[in-house]
Amino acid sequence: MTKPSPQPSTARLPAGSYPAMLTAFHDDGQIDWDGVSRLTDQCIEAGASGIFACGLSAEVLQMDDDEKVQLAEHIIRRTAGRIPIVAGAISVAGTKSLATLITRVHDAGADHVAIGVSHLADEQCSDEEWIAQANNLLQRIPADVQLAMYECPLPYHRLLGDQAIRWTAESKRFMFLKDTCCNIDTIRRRLDLLAGSPLQLFNANAETLTASLRAGADGFCGIGANFMPELYAWLCANYDREPKLAEELQRFLNTTFQATEDATYPASAKSFLQRRGLAIGAYSRKVPSGITTEINAALDDLLAKNEAWLARLNA
Repeated sequence: MTKPSPQPSTARLPAGSYPAMLTAFHDDGQIDWDGVSRLTDQCIEAGASGIFACGLSAEVLQMDDDEKVQLAEHIIRRTAGRIPIVAGAISVAGTKSLATLITRVHDAGADHVAIGVSHLADEQCSDEEWIAQANNLLQRIPADVQLAMYECPLPYHRLLGDQAIRWTAESKRFMFLKDTCCNIDTIRRRLDLLAGSPLQLFNANAETLTASLRAGADGFCGIGANFMPELYAWLCANYDREPKLAEELQRFLNTTFQATEDATYPASAKSFLQRRGLAIGAYSRKVPSGITTEINAALDDLLAKNEAWLARLNA
């Protein structure tokens, strides 16, 4: 098996909620930079510990590489060091192009640069073959680039095996894992493999969130934080201090998937934030047809319940 070349460890990211940030667009499909600024500020004001920018929620598969870098630069400038930014270099164009994009996003000032796990190897490739491709990528990027990994669903959903988890942890080049296994037993095993390494696990699955935090996960990095960022930030910060209320909040979050994880996302999330008073458009390059009447009703219901929870937590 390919042996990683160890690099000096860096400081760990703060634990907590890392919203998988959206992109605001004008109705003509162009990026609304003022809207992106408002989304950035909203994440921070809602209590996010960091931002996961330029992922699939940001609709980067509907962008060229120049737009991806411009988006990362804008968010980093707007954040101005208030919280860390994990910014995606999401590309299916091959290792050489991916290495160039990673370097550009790093040079834009991202704390960590996220890559799609399924973008390094074909679906039939083994863990060893994936490791070889990852090692090849490491040789093509500057040694000071600290990477994040995103088990994204496209072009296929690849979950890292134990061998790959161990290798990435030992490499000391990978600092952040957006875990999408949605299985608490797998998460616990992964946390055991990561013990003592700089690689931190952030759970993207809301249903297993509290259990994963209690097992040692560092936080949440999922789409639910684009609808109810305050609730996820509170749960990450208070799951241990107020366990009964945290369990009740967890049960509520488990009922929200109809509104938050339907086929019209991320247009649905933008529409929900509009309802909450954020001045952004709901246009989506991914879902240009907009959202359905059924989802609109679900969003209205979710809005009332979210406001009730905010009143309780702020009382």
